[in-house]
Amino acid sequence: MSSPLPRPFNARPIYRGLQLLALPRPLLHGLLSSAKRMGVREQIAKRAALAQALPEPAPGAIELEKERACLRFQPGELPGAAETAQRCVQIYDAFHADGKGEALLQRNRNKPFLLSLLAGNEFAGHPELLRFAVARPLLDAASRYLGTVPILEGIALWWTPPNDSSKSSQAWHIDELAPRQVKVQLNCLEVTVEQGPLHYIPAWRSQQARAELGHRGGRLSDAAVDGTGASRDADRVLGPAGSGVILDSSRCLHFGSRGNTRDRLVLTFHYLPLDAPTETRYKLQLPVLPSGCEDLDELQRLALGFS
Repeated sequence: MSSPLPRPFNARPIYRGLQLLALPRPLLHGLLSSAKRMGVREQIAKRAALAQALPEPAPGAIELEKERACLRFQPGELPGAAETAQRCVQIYDAFHADGKGEALLQRNRNKPFLLSLLAGNEFAGHPELLRFAVARPLLDAASRYLGTVPILEGIALWWTPPNDSSKSSQAWHIDELAPRQVKVQLNCLEVTVEQGPLHYIPAWRSQQARAELGHRGGRLSDAAVDGTGASRDADRVLGPAGSGVILDSSRCLHFGSRGNTRDRLVLTFHYLPLDAPTETRYKLQLPVLPSGCEDLDELQRLALGFS
């Protein structure tokens, strides 16, 4: 029987408070990661050993290169992707059939371009989606890249309705949760230019642009990024349902949900090291392993926070 493993304290409120002191981000990340490791050192060592013991990826397997830290995938390249996208569309259809869409928009006036139909522990009722989120092709790629079997720290089913705004995460940025992380975004509906696709720049080029701009965090304008020439290396996550991207959103500049004229629906989740400095705002921390996940293997259970 699986039982929940010890987890570090929730550092998000502390992180947000310390940001007001304008501490250098590497120092802030280092302090919080060190504090988190104190209670879970044995588990961290085990996760690192399991990641190091993973076999070399087979030809054609999903692999996140350190230099680029981003990789597009198509439905046939990831088992279960098309079926997972279809299930997410069923949830989306049921949500709107119940008339909940307008109410959700009214409750989220400050960020109406990125609305969660499901988030965090709400996924306990959808084990089929959790199973996809810890599918071994994805989990193994994230483990090799991070050097540890990560925790599935956050997960959300995002709906982006038509909008004409350009603010917050609709501008170029990096996710500042940790020095490294792995984000997966699955297109659940076909995504064209009309759906405000995710745009991203490979890690090596993002690093160059950020260095040129002296970027230490926050949002960057199109003009600033264009001025470095980095936008010429940008890619868009276009494609059919079941396609998507795996990327280190802490190193790759990105934005999305901008200029939609049609709905976009994406399943997004984050793999983070157990000692990541802070957490997502749609944190997954389940009290029990959901029914339907009992046959997951050791690495998959670890990713969900269970022995």
